[in-house]
Formats: sequence, structure tokens, C-alpha cells
Amino acid sequence: MDKNSLIGLFLIGAILLTFTLMNNDEEESKDDKKESVETKVDSNKSATADVAVLTTAQKDSMIIASIPDSLQKDSVYVTNYIDSVHKVEQLTLQNESEKTLQNKFGIFAPAGKEQEETFTTIENDKLIVKFSSKGGTIVDVKLKEYQSYDDYKENPDEISPLQLVNESNSKFGLSVMTPETIIKTDELNFTPQHTASHVKVGENDSVSLSYKLLSNDPNKYIEFNYALYPGKYEVDFTINYVGLNNIDDMMYDKSFIYWGMKGLSTEKLADDERRIATLMYRYSGLKRDYLSEGSDSEEELNEGKVTWVAFKHKFFSSAIICEEGFEGGKVKQKQLESEDFTLDYFAKLDLPASPTVKTKLFFGPNEYETLAAYDNGMEEIINLGWGIFGWVNKWFIQPVFNLLRSWGLAMGLIILLVTLVIKTVITPLTYKNYISSAKMRVLKPEIDRINEKYPGQDQMMKRQQETSALYRSSGVNPMAGCIPMLIQMPILLAAFRFFPSSIHLRQTNFLWADDLSSYDAILSWSGDIPFLTWAYGNHISLFTLLMAASTMIYTIMNSGNMAQPSQPGMPNMKVIMYIFPVLMIFFFNNYSSGLSYYYLCGNLFNIGIMYAIKNYFIDEEKLKAKIEANKKKPKKKSKFMQRLEEVQKQQQMQQKNRK
Repeated sequence: MDKNSLIGLFLIGAILLTFTLMNNDEEESKDDKKESVETKVDSNKSATADVAVLTTAQKDSMIIASIPDSLQKDSVYVTNYIDSVHKVEQLTLQNESEKTLQNKFGIFAPAGKEQEETFTTIENDKLIVKFSSKGGTIVDVKLKEYQSYDDYKENPDEISPLQLVNESNSKFGLSVMTPETIIKTDELNFTPQHTASHVKVGENDSVSLSYKLLSNDPNKYIEFNYALYPGKYEVDFTINYVGLNNIDDMMYDKSFIYWGMKGLSTEKLADDERRIATLMYRYSGLKRDYLSEGSDSEEELNEGKVTWVAFKHKFFSSAIICEEGFEGGKVKQKQLESEDFTLDYFAKLDLPASPTVKTKLFFGPNEYETLAAYDNGMEEIINLGWGIFGWVNKWFIQPVFNLLRSWGLAMGLIILLVTLVIKTVITPLTYKNYISSAKMRVLKPEIDRINEKYPGQDQMMKRQQETSALYRSSGVNPMAGCIPMLIQMPILLAAFRFFPSSIHLRQTNFLWADDLSSYDAILSWSGDIPFLTWAYGNHISLFTLLMAASTMIYTIMNSGNMAQPSQPGMPNMKVIMYIFPVLMIFFFNNYSSGLSYYYLCGNLFNIGIMYAIKNYFIDEEKLKAKIEANKKKPKKKSKFMQRLEEVQKQQQMQQKNRK
């Protein structure tokens, strides 16, 4: 090897040694920088313990620190390297997110991804209904022909559509069991099959909307179809399970609808609404049933198929109807202490095991004719009373009321005429009752003498025998006045249910009352007065005062007809009769002013009828003469009286034997 070759090898070795030393310095510098960055990040994490994710700038600093210094000067290389790292991170997060969605939503994981929520509004002449792609459901409903009390007071000449459902007070969805998990549709994003954001229904047309809940298979999805027709208060709602008819894909018998709603207060007094509001339902082929008004309660629907379930407010209802019938479920309600809400309603309804389920969603007024048109018992949402009281309202008071209303009369005049018709019908019964009372007054002196002759409990049997003999000889039946009264009572009391539930009184003014469906305050005050606010309220209702005053006047006039003296140990009925009008002031103060006005009219008619009968139709002297004549006639004992006397004699013998 020559001299030049040795020099060359030496230089190459020196260069390699120098490069190695420099590279080690760079690696140490890189490590120091990386450690510095990590220390800085750790310091920031300590300073902000709640921050779990590094900022983009911090991540970029760490990425840059991992690049050799010789390459950090190449900006293009650094940018591309940072982008590649971010893409790897995003891909990793995406994979983790998809895995989470897969675990939570099964085959419907694609619908769980974040999407922009879109809204579509459709309306006819009755409703304005808003739909959301989130859950593919109704989120807002307004009734175009009605308005809240607050809007009515603010502008009575212009109707602002009444809000029945809004995005914050209602939750509606479908729960379905898939092979992987149980999904709830209100948590998922549906794909609208339309582009319009607002559509109006024509007079002879309809509007249909379709929302699809897509799965990871384009041939398998759940479809919600909605349809709105002119002149209707309901929205047709159809559920289609497309491509999911295999038991491995979908278990229909495990699917159910869940619907929760906080009832919005739309009237003058939320407490009054709560008194009437309730949750109602009907089993197929049976009468409707309901949860107890004014209570927190729940019920399992396990007695058959359920035709409909209704969230009943005072004058409006939100209901779901299924002609095929829900298989069962559960309903419950809770009272809400709020001026904005009434009840918290909830219904869980098991769906029929079918790939297509047809239902209707009703949002409308509690108007008898509207509800009766469904021919499924929904008219019973209007609680007209139980038994005979409901029959009187349905077949007598309501037809008369509707007839008068069809004539276009003012509501105050209609109530007056309804009262007049009722009093005219029961006047013969009132007359018979008064005749019986007059006869008892004629006999009162003789009855008093019998009571004085046989005082005390030990002579009660003898006293009764003598009194019965007096009634028989004079031809007076002491029960004759009770029977007409019993016949009248259902007619008089039926109105207690009819007027407060009639939507036709709502926001109708008369004299000083601005709303006959609620109280008529002539004086109000703010704040709570101990006991008084709870028992009476914070206002004075004039119709209630007038009704109570007229009841007191009628009671005073009628007290003279109470011929029979109080028996020993019996309460003084006259005192009770005088207390009753006072109690009515407290009881009716928060009630419908239309109801108080009806009872006021009834009392005035009663006073007039009593005055006319007493002064123009009954002569007590003639009655007395007739009774005396009856005493002289021979009387044949009926078999009933014979048996009664035998029983009385046996009781007398038993009393003597005890002595």
C-alpha cells in the first residue's frame, strides 16, 4: 500500500469518527428537547388537572421534536410528517368511535354518527306539526284554532296558535331489540326522504313524510311514515321494518313505543287544570279507564289489547291510537308543582309483532263531536260523570246545549236557557215535593202532640205506631217528597261535570267574566295568606258570591217547609242547611264561573217557582180540610202495614220481656 492510499484511509476514518460524534450530540440534543417538551406538557397537565387531551400545538411540538434536527429545517418534510401522524391518530379514533357505536347501536351504528339536525314543518287548517331528523319524530305541535289564556288576554282579537307540544316537554321514540343490543330511536339520526322544509296541506290533498333509520346494510332499515290530511287533528304514523323480517335481525315482540310529556299549562289557573287532567286509556271492547285525577299513580296495562292512550289536559288531549291494538304496557302520571306545567305523563306501549304497525297521533280539543267521530270510545275522554250523571249529560243536557249553541246565541244566554229547560222539566217533581211538604206542615201539630205523649227512647216504638197510624188515616205519605227529590238530583248534579269540561265555555266572556271556563275575579291580591290562600285562593269570584247568596235566600224560604221536628239525637238539619251556602263560597271560588252562573240561575228559578207554588197553586186550608175528610173514611190495612204492625208488636213484646 503506497503513501497516498494510507492518507486516504486515514481521512475516511477521521470523517466517520467525526460524523458519529456529531450524531450522538444530535441524539442527546433531540432527547433533551423531547424531555423538555414532555416536561412542559406534564407541567401544563399539572396546572390544568382537568385537561385530559393535549392541544394541537402541544402535539405538533412533540411530533417535531421526534424528527432529527437535520430534517427539521425541511418545512415540507415536517408538514407532511405531522399530517401523516394526525391521519393515523384520526383513523385510530375513528375506529374506536365506530367500535363504540357498534356496541351501542348494533347494525344501526351508522345512524349514531353526528349529523346536522334538520327540521320539516307541515300544516293543515287545524295543526302545525314540526318534525326533526333526530329521532325522526314530532317535536312541536300547535293548534291553529285555539290559543293559550295568556295570548288571549294579551290580544283577544287575534289567535296565536296554541302550543301543545314543544321540543323541551316531549320525548317520543321506539325501542327495538336487535341481535347485538337494544336501541332507542330518539338517540339516533334518521335520514329524511324529502327536501322541503315547510309544506301546507291543500283542501283536497295530503302531505306525507318519510324518515329512514339506516343500518350498515342498505337493504335493512326502519322507516317512519307520517301523513297529514285536511280538516284532521291527527297525524297518521306508520312504522315499517324493511328487510328486518328475520328473527335474527329484529325481535318484533320486544319492540315498544315510549312517550313522555310534561303537560303545558294553557289556561288561567294551573291548579284548576291539574284537577281535571289525567291519563286515560281504553281496552279493546271495553269502556275507557283512567288514572286517578289529582294523584301520582301508575298502572300496568295487562288486561287485553289497548286501543288508545291519551294524555288528557283540561280542554285538549295528546293521544296515540292503534286499531290493531297495543299488546300491553305501562302508564303513569305525576303531579308537577309549577305554573307552567300540569302533569308529567308517560306511556310504554308494546307493539304488535308485525313488520308494519299503523297508528295515529291525535292532537286536538276535547270536543265531544270531534272525539266521537273516531268511533272507538275516545269521546269518553270528556268525563261527563259516572253512571246516571253521565247519561243525563250525554242524552239530555248536552243535546239541549248543542241545539242552543247552533242558533248562534251568546254563551251567557245559552246557560240561562239550559237552566230554564231543566227547571221546566223538573217543575212537576218540584210541585209534588212541595205538596208533600205542605201536607207535612198541616200534620205537624198532631205529630208534635204524639212526640210529647210518648217521649223518650223507651216509648219510641209506640211513638212510631201512632205516627204511622196518623199518616195512614190522613192519606199522607211521608216519603212522597223524597222520591221527586231523588229523581231531580241526577239532573241538578250532572251539570257539575258538564260545564267545567265544556270547551265551548273556554275564553268566552260574559258580563264581568272574561272566561266562563275559569273563575271570574273582581278582586285579586298577590302573596299567600296562611290558610286563606289554600282554602279560598287569592281572589274573589263574584258569580260564586251571588250563587252562595241566592242559595242562602232559597234555604231561608225553604226552611219553613221543614215540617218534621228534629228527633232526639238527630242533627239540626236547618243549621246544616245554613252552613252549606257558606261552604260553597270556598268550594266554588276557583271553579268555572259558568258553573257558578248556572247554579245562580237555578236558584233564582227555584225561588220564583217556590213563590208561585206557595202563593198561587197551593191552599193549605183546603189541604187541611182534605186531610180531615180522609181521616173520617174507613181505611183498609194493606198487607204491608199488617206485617209492619206485627213486627212492631213483636218488638214491643221483646222489650217487655227484657224488663
